[in-house]
Amino acid sequence: GDCRYLAQIGIDKLHQESKKGILHSRRPGIKKLLELCQKNGDRPMDISFGLGPRINAVSRIHGDGSFCVELLTSRDIKRCCQLAQETELANSRRKSLQKDVQEQARKKLGELDLSTTHVIVLVDSQWPGGVLGLVAGQIAQETGKPTILLSTDSLDSKTNLARGSARSINSINLYQLVQKQAHLLHRFGGHPFAAGLSLSVENIGLFTDAINQQFRLSVGGINLTPTVQADLVVTVADLGRELFLELKLMEPCGMGNPVPKLLIKNCWFENISHEKIQDYQGNKIQYLKTKFLMGDDSSQQRFPGIWWGHDKNDLPQGRCDCIVEIDINNNKAQPEHQIRLIDVRPTSDLGIHLEVQSHKSAMIIDWRNQPSENYHDSILTIKHCPTSWNEVKGWLKTAISHQKHLALAWSQPNYLTPEEIWFNLVGIAKFLSRTNQKTTRLKVLQKLGINDQSLDLGLESLKSLGFRVDGEGEFLKITYQNPVTSSMDYEFGPPASDYGNIKTKIDCFCAAIREEQFQKDYFTTVPLSIIQSILLVQMF
Repeated sequence: GDCRYLAQIGIDKLHQESKKGILHSRRPGIKKLLELCQKNGDRPMDISFGLGPRINAVSRIHGDGSFCVELLTSRDIKRCCQLAQETELANSRRKSLQKDVQEQARKKLGELDLSTTHVIVLVDSQWPGGVLGLVAGQIAQETGKPTILLSTDSLDSKTNLARGSARSINSINLYQLVQKQAHLLHRFGGHPFAAGLSLSVENIGLFTDAINQQFRLSVGGINLTPTVQADLVVTVADLGRELFLELKLMEPCGMGNPVPKLLIKNCWFENISHEKIQDYQGNKIQYLKTKFLMGDDSSQQRFPGIWWGHDKNDLPQGRCDCIVEIDINNNKAQPEHQIRLIDVRPTSDLGIHLEVQSHKSAMIIDWRNQPSENYHDSILTIKHCPTSWNEVKGWLKTAISHQKHLALAWSQPNYLTPEEIWFNLVGIAKFLSRTNQKTTRLKVLQKLGINDQSLDLGLESLKSLGFRVDGEGEFLKITYQNPVTSSMDYEFGPPASDYGNIKTKIDCFCAAIREEQFQKDYFTTVPLSIIQSILLVQMF
């Protein structure tokens, strides 16, 4: 919805900022961070895998992230460069600690009977609290079980408290499970997917038994075997620039709009190697990445890929099935497309869930930019170009309820510029004021080719020029209250004392028009396959 669109605009701003020299940057701290993580700010993942983890790492390692505010807002280039380097080093330290704690937690897992354990609770006296949530999330993904990691590090004689983090899996409401044990806890907080908690060391055993018993009572026999959801089956021959650009149209991705996951069956790995990551000073970090080339029977070519946090021995020999995400590697002189490995299993052993809605997607017909002779009474037709998914979704619901096909039949609109639309609106206002006539909102909307929200901003702009706008139902009456005729004509310039307020309101109106036109361009050019996918995911 709106948040996704705002993220698109923000990522574009971030990319423009990254292209400036640091001397001309309004955010030198962000500019320097992008340089250190070798990102150019044009992808959502530049934030989620670049800027975000670095900013978070400061509080994870130092326990205080306050200087990140200075890093993100200061204009002092020298200071920002220093803070960015400290942030980069904190992130390197975080990776090493996370790797160490992950290995230790896996060893402790070997001491548990996972067949009878429903909620994993692991404790250690040396674990740093800042990375416990990250490792708990990894363990939960690997085991398919909610996981809680506790540290008794830095205990004092007064509190004797263990502190930790919890992560959920498979839609299990972790917060409710923890809340049921509130009588055993010192403090806790969180949401269904994650929680933080502290409790007396003596209560850890009781808490572990109680939360597992609560799980059995509330969740019962739900199958918690880890599964991976695939959105599309592809071959190695399908991988490349064209597929990347098509899937990129769905960005930015996040919790409500996951990155598309691709299933590649019966494939294998070649040229496998692993290495420890280096920080910007050239120091190796205890955190691995494995590089490989992937092949299958569809092509003689091999496609490059990477698997974070794993060594080469984690990859199977021979043929297997894989879940991957397609990405682009900008770290090279010549950027290249690559895949990121998400999961790998022996052939036909992956728990795959494919969304198949072919019978419903076939209901949507693409007649965009075609002659109107195609229209038919048995087909529900959208002739005006929409500006939101809700509009199209409403039409599709109507078509389904009437058991009709839905035709997308709008054409590329011919736009006036926002400034031309503004002058037309002023002209309508002047005419109505001079003739003392009324009109309807619908007529004004049709004349200007804009939507209701934009018109409301336009009417507010007219008021700032001295017009009075009265609404009577669907009718509009516009009169001019200032007897100085020249002030009505924005092209001659408003009174100097009011210029700032007037310009702000007119700029808001023009910005709304630009956004509306951008959305219409999107709905005119976006592939039908993406329209089908988005509508079916939202509705079914």
